[in-house]
Amino acid sequence: MNTAAEPVKTSADKPQLTISPAKLEHMEDVVDIISSSAEWYEGFVDPEDMTEHHVDAQWARENFGKRDFYVARVNDEIVGTITMQDVNEAYVYLGYVYLHTDHVGQGYGGMKLDWAADEARRRGKKAMVLIAHPEAEWAIRAYEKFGFRRVFTEKKDILNWCDGWMKPYYEEGFHFYQYDL
Repeated sequence: MNTAAEPVKTSADKPQLTISPAKLEHMEDVVDIISSSAEWYEGFVDPEDMTEHHVDAQWARENFGKRDFYVARVNDEIVGTITMQDVNEAYVYLGYVYLHTDHVGQGYGGMKLDWAADEARRRGKKAMVLIAHPEAEWAIRAYEKFGFRRVFTEKKDILNWCDGWMKPYYEEGFHFYQYDL
């Protein structure tokens, strides 16, 4: 894992976004970022899976060691998070691709995905994958605009991908997307 903050390409009219590995002390900010949009998922995400959206300090402690968390900053403010997990030599899984709701619509999501693609290439991967709920239209639009394509919609296909690698991460009703590098 890279330990230095890496600037992300930005336009002249936007503050610079930097992305760096999260430290345990950043997880309070990560919880706030993920929780800021949890209500957006209510009504269509299976109630059992809402624990992945309404997160808390216990969730942070349990997940910090399981995933490679990164934080995105504008100036000194943590505005977003993303996790990257190597699946195998070909794929990296992106999870928790979130911006705090105060920063949505400012182009930072695309910048985070650009950074993730660069990092995945640096790791020698051929593709990035993620899951998204079809009713999370804001997320689907952003992923498809970036170039992700929907590969699987059926639970059985998602759970069988890469010998069942997605089983711990699958949320009911979510679809599987891939971006080829």
